[in-house]
Amino acid sequence: MDLVIAIAVAFLGTFFSTRWVISEAMRRGFTGKDINKPDRREVAQLGGIAILVGFVAGSFTLMIALKSQEIIPAILLSALLIGFLGLVDDVFNVRQSLRAFLPIAAAVPLSLFSLGHSVISIPFIGLVNFGIVYYILIVPGALTITSNAFNMLEGLNGLGSGMGVIMLSTLAAIGLKSTGPTHIAGILALVTDFAFLAFLLFNKYPAKIFPGNIGTYLMGAIIGAIGIAGYMFTALALLYVPYVVEFVLKARTKFKGISFGKVREDGTLYWDSKPNSLTHVVMRLGNFKEYQVVTVLWGIEVVFATIAFILQTTVIT
Repeated sequence: MDLVIAIAVAFLGTFFSTRWVISEAMRRGFTGKDINKPDRREVAQLGGIAILVGFVAGSFTLMIALKSQEIIPAILLSALLIGFLGLVDDVFNVRQSLRAFLPIAAAVPLSLFSLGHSVISIPFIGLVNFGIVYYILIVPGALTITSNAFNMLEGLNGLGSGMGVIMLSTLAAIGLKSTGPTHIAGILALVTDFAFLAFLLFNKYPAKIFPGNIGTYLMGAIIGAIGIAGYMFTALALLYVPYVVEFVLKARTKFKGISFGKVREDGTLYWDSKPNSLTHVVMRLGNFKEYQVVTVLWGIEVVFATIAFILQTTVIT
């Protein structure tokens, strides 16, 4: 019953907050053009605020139910620090160099929580103890990558939030069959999954709201923090394979490439130049509408999520 209440709080918190953000963002001019639509309509921005509300509300409800679980405050604090960075970026347009490296500071709570546990289970190799390198390089590096990567593969209705739902569902499935901190992380992943689902209802095609930088950074940070605190590094690595491919494609353009497509009169998307995003690779496979491109990318993520669930075997008690 406690878990059901936490799920309901997370879902309803994001659902009603999203409706409020849509209204306020449109009224105050926090909007962006939907580039993948023929009419380039104006859509509300800053949807990540609503995700933040559901995530925080669900996390606090879970903390009350589970009593003293240090893992949740560590995840919460790290994710909130990066969410704040995203909000500042939305308002002040922070330099790219700062956006890339500030998440390192946000990893401090996770590193402190992990003290005494520096072992990672690597498929086909076994348990490897990284010692102090785990705290000063692996944890900050993993959180930096996961939070920044999510901002890279975005730009289509429902793409990022849907990918987040798949990732969190995977981490939840892994955690719920495990014990110790991995189990607690899995429970939090399940609760947060419903906050993402509530946002997806408004962010899916045709989108009524965009996540904004606060949303993309926050979603990546939440997933990364849950995976790190739950010692699910194998799963994280596999879940982020599409983002690694995206990084390579974007690197070829010195990170000036876009994920948007060009729009035909019938609403289908195309890309007739050299692909600089996974979205362009899919567009070049056929005449797809925006939601179909997104569905294909979701399908690719499901494949890696399945592999991640099979290979992730770490249980630390």
